[in-house]
Amino acid sequence: MRYLLVLLTALCVGFAGGCTQDSLPEPTEEPCADETLTYTDDVEEIVERTCSYSGCHLGGAPGLYDSYDGLRSDLESGLFRQRVIELRDDPVRGMPPAYAPANRPDTLTEAELTIVRCWLEAGFPE
Repeated sequence: MRYLLVLLTALCVGFAGGCTQDSLPEPTEEPCADETLTYTDDVEEIVERTCSYSGCHLGGAPGLYDSYDGLRSDLESGLFRQRVIELRDDPVRGMPPAYAPANRPDTLTEAELTIVRCWLEAGFPE
């Protein structure tokens, strides 16, 4: 009986110890790998569609986002990245803000965030 108890204990310890050696495979693909994103082809539509107040960056809010050139100063200063990526969970300063009208988006999807993030990391090509 003692032999059986020792054997069972050894097996349990062996199985438990074996699990600590398991590891998840490393991700094989970076989300931005092999992506050639541009403002015109990929980001412009996201900006136009997800602006919380239709037309707000067309003269009312800081930044004139009706063109790439209008967006350029906020891209170069890092303000666009800060508001859209870094502060995205801040209900007031994150863009789009949580107080968006009911018919406008108040967040970006994960796919949209990935596109914007990859575009910014690539140097925000036009």
